[in-house]
Amino acid sequence: MKRFVGSFFRIGQKQGELLRRNQVTLDKITVDSKLFRRQLSAYKRHYPELLEEFEGMAQSAKLDKDKLIYKLITAEIRWSISKLRPPWNKACTIFGVKNGNGAIVGRNYDWTPETEKVFQPYIIANRDRNAFIGITDMDIGDPTDGGRAPFFYNADDAINDKGLFIGLTYAHHDEWSYGIVSTHLTKMVSETCETVEDALAVFRRVPLCFPKNYFVSDRHGNMAVIEHTSRKYKVVYGESGVLIQTNHYVDSELSRADRVLIHNPTTNTYLRYYEVLREINRRRDQLKLSDVIQILGNRELRVCQNEPKMKTIWSLALDMTKRRYRLYWNLFRERRARYLVL
Repeated sequence: MKRFVGSFFRIGQKQGELLRRNQVTLDKITVDSKLFRRQLSAYKRHYPELLEEFEGMAQSAKLDKDKLIYKLITAEIRWSISKLRPPWNKACTIFGVKNGNGAIVGRNYDWTPETEKVFQPYIIANRDRNAFIGITDMDIGDPTDGGRAPFFYNADDAINDKGLFIGLTYAHHDEWSYGIVSTHLTKMVSETCETVEDALAVFRRVPLCFPKNYFVSDRHGNMAVIEHTSRKYKVVYGESGVLIQTNHYVDSELSRADRVLIHNPTTNTYLRYYEVLREINRRRDQLKLSDVIQILGNRELRVCQNEPKMKTIWSLALDMTKRRYRLYWNLFRERRARYLVL
C-alpha cells in the first residue's frame, strides 16, 4: 500500500512523481478564467493547504501549475455542464447497523469495470493532520479529460487514525455551485475530524460544488448521512440503529428535488436500498463484521453488481467500535480481502 508522508507540499511532490511516471499530460485542459477564479477563491478560503499540495504535485510532475489546479478543483463542475456525460448509471451502497456487537458499517463502491485495474488503498500521513487510509478509483472515467485515466489519488472513502469513516455516494440533482470538490471534502474531514459531530461542523462551514451523499461513522458508534444538493444539505440519522444510503435522497424535503428517476428511469437505487434493509432485518441483532460481505457480496442481489457498464469494484466491512476494517475486491472471481491498518 502506497504511503505518502510529510507536509502538504511534500505529499504533493510524492504524488507528482507518480503522475510523471504515468506520463500524465494536461494538453486537453482549457482554463475558463471565471470558473477558475471563483473556485480558487473558495479553496483559498476553505482549504488553502490543499493548494500547497497541488503546487508540490505540479512541480514534481513538471506540469503547468494553474492547469493542474484548475483541473482538480473544477472537475465536478466541468463534468456537470459537459455534454460528454456518460449514461446515468452511478450506483453505490452504504449501510450501518448498531447492535450489541457494536457499530458495523458496510460499503459497496460501484463504478465502471475498468476501475478494477487501477483502484487501490493508500495512506496519507500528514505531519500536521490526522493520518488516514484512502481508497481511490484514481479519478478514472472523467470524459472531460478525453477518456484518458489521469491517475489522481482522490479519496472516495477514508478511515482515519481517530476511528472516523467517511464514504460517498452519487446524488441526482441538476445544480452545481462554487465550492469544494466532493473527494477533497472527504480528505478534509479525514484530516481534521474525530467524531461525526466534528464532520457535521465541516459541512456547516464549507460549501460544496456538486451533489453527493456522505456517510459518516465514528469509533463511538455514531452514524449520519449528509444528503447534499450542492446548495443545501440535510442530515439523516436513520431509525432503530439502522442507516442506509444508496443514490436517492431519503430526507422528505430533498426527495422532492431528487432527479434520479428523470436521469435514469430504470434505476435500481430503491431496490438496493430495500434489499439491504431486508437482509439487515433478517439478522439485525446478531449482525457482525463477517456478515457484511454476505450481504454486499451476494451475487443474487442487485446490491452486488456485475453489468457491462457498472460493477462492484470494492466492498468495505468496518467494525467501528473495535476499529477493525476489511477491504474486499475481485468479488466475481476469486474473492480477495485484506485488513486495513494505519
